[in-house]
Amino acid sequence: MRKKGAAAVPEFVRKIIMRLKSAGFSAFAVGGCVRDTLLGREPHDWDVTTSAGTEEVEALFEKTVPTGVRYGTVTVIMDGVAVEVTTFRLDGAYRDARKPESVRFVSDLKEDLSRRDFTVNAMAMDEAGAVTDLFGGREDLHNRVIRCVGDPERRFSEDALRMFRAVRFSAQLGFSLEPGTLSALRRLAPLCKKLSAQRVLSELQKTLGSPDPSRVREMAGYGLLKPYIAEKAAALPLERLKEAPEGLRLPALAVMTAASGYSAGAEELLRSLHTTAAQAVCAERAEAVYGALAPAPDGQGVRLALCENQPEAVAAACAALGAYPLAEREIAAKRYVRPRELRVSGRDAAALGLAGSEISRALLRLARAVTLGESENDRAALLKKLRAMKKELR
Repeated sequence: MRKKGAAAVPEFVRKIIMRLKSAGFSAFAVGGCVRDTLLGREPHDWDVTTSAGTEEVEALFEKTVPTGVRYGTVTVIMDGVAVEVTTFRLDGAYRDARKPESVRFVSDLKEDLSRRDFTVNAMAMDEAGAVTDLFGGREDLHNRVIRCVGDPERRFSEDALRMFRAVRFSAQLGFSLEPGTLSALRRLAPLCKKLSAQRVLSELQKTLGSPDPSRVREMAGYGLLKPYIAEKAAALPLERLKEAPEGLRLPALAVMTAASGYSAGAEELLRSLHTTAAQAVCAERAEAVYGALAPAPDGQGVRLALCENQPEAVAAACAALGAYPLAEREIAAKRYVRPRELRVSGRDAAALGLAGSEISRALLRLARAVTLGESENDRAALLKKLRAMKKELR
């Protein structure tokens, strides 16, 4: 963790803060960028909070984008970098545990920080790197805990997504949930059914992409995912997901929960979460491969699966089975042949009198034979096999 007072603000952010201050306004870097800086992590982006209103911010900077004027946010482009600059504010009443119906702009930093979700996200930093910490964020960083600012029941009742964010931050940072925060989360988990699928998916994917994707079991076990995944899914060996690349973890999770009966089919689950069509199709194919390879895939089984499936689907199935490294090795070694890679084609099969589904079945059988080492990928040898299997396919 950085020492107190250490300068840590990048030049493009310092310029924004200093221009606002020179015009008579208060301004600070705020939120996750401060948290990450204190942890010695590289912030993904920087946010600034200020006493200036949106019109005043727009007047002070040459390049701005009105990204959220209703909520006091203007994006300032400084040295080619986009920084969200937001007026100090308090949120009004929340509707359906999702979003405030209104906001009220204020002039006091303390009021702005008091509305934020967790103590580690409720710190501000001036242009010299000096930190304003009014709610014990530094201590919670030191103790590696996620704690709500103020009353956790109020924070979660305002926006149920904060429950997902609590688990997500704990996974990303390797922190635990403070007992009072966890207790409130368990009690209020049913509020998450009001959240849109898109918001749930975003937090789920970020957690799966964290250093500890198995923390998704907490989302399931606490009931946050109840509209999609049963609480019993917390018993699954989700630590397997850590072996797989980030892009395959969601399809693999869908396969694991579907195969155990803790969700609808893998494709249905991902479509209900509004994922991309490609991910949903990958999950559907991976679920079929999982059934063929379970419970313990071997190299030959994986190679045969690769004959007729996209590598991503086979890899996702193997990740769900705890065998992703095996799939990775087999894909890299390329010791399999797909039908389109054969030295014969559908035209050759048709010329021998095969038609319709007979052609695709014949080519798949040939690809499997080559993969198993029962035949060379040689045109003459494959044509001979085609003639021999003609009667079998009819």
